[in-house]
Amino acid sequence: MKKSFRLCCLACVTTLALALGACSSKPSTSSTNNSNNQVSTYHKKDVTGPAASFDWNAKVEPTNYERTFVETNSGSQFNKTLDRTKEAAENLEKKKKEISDPKVQTALKLVDAVFVNQENLDLVVKSAGASNQEELFDKIWNEYLVPELTKIRPNFSNDTIFEYKGEKYPLKIYAPMFFKVNTNALGKAGAYTLEDYKVDGDMVYLKFMSPAVDTYQYEVKASYHTDNLEFFQGLVEEQQKVLETDYAKALNIRFVYQLAALDFKANNYVDLEGMDYLDRNTHYLAIKVDNNGEASLDNENLANLLQISMKASNEANKGKFE
Repeated sequence: MKKSFRLCCLACVTTLALALGACSSKPSTSSTNNSNNQVSTYHKKDVTGPAASFDWNAKVEPTNYERTFVETNSGSQFNKTLDRTKEAAENLEKKKKEISDPKVQTALKLVDAVFVNQENLDLVVKSAGASNQEELFDKIWNEYLVPELTKIRPNFSNDTIFEYKGEKYPLKIYAPMFFKVNTNALGKAGAYTLEDYKVDGDMVYLKFMSPAVDTYQYEVKASYHTDNLEFFQGLVEEQQKVLETDYAKALNIRFVYQLAALDFKANNYVDLEGMDYLDRNTHYLAIKVDNNGEASLDNENLANLLQISMKASNEANKGKFE
């Protein structure tokens, strides 16, 4: 029987009602020259350990309506056709074909890029004012989550470094990495349920339902590392030592655990809730689309789209549908 080492319950970042905040923290970037123009390529320098080989350009492929499931205790496998996912995808395409407003169509492309086909994730990157995925996830962490965490917990420090088994894990490096792989899982949804939309000038408001990441699967993935269970058990013990005294470090340990469960690979992911399409999360999303068809997404709505923090955006946009 495979063992599952559970991390103690933390106030999960994804459940915080976050407010948009500003943060001036920006890592150094490397630059490359392109013709006569200097193009700055966002990339953190001097990154070591597992983070050094993390491929920020990685993208997951869309679902193919077939999934292999592994029984947790026995390890036996079986295949299942995702009939509900296929039906949800067909219904979504039918609804999109009925929409003639180009601004709504542009806004929906961003949602598609998260839940239907993440090979188009660069659309979200651009709309958020980032140049690549690394900058996108650093942005949502440094500019949005860190200020609010600091507000709720004055002793919270983004400079926290967790040292474990001879390796150093800076929170500001590993937190964005976690949100990247967690977003990967959403790319296997295959669809979302579009319930309504409104247009007010340049603002497009969307109401839709989406599947959710099954976070317990990080523990399941960790249990498959049968040759390294001591590593994960040690992380649980380290977290228990600081759970009541150092929230930032406890959170950092949690991210390291979840990333290690996926071998620190940028193209890995865990399963979504349910064995087939299960749209349990309600999104109220606001996307600005100008008359030139350019979409922009602020941090609050970006956090909603990526299921990092949904409450603030939902509360701000829900009134458009009442």
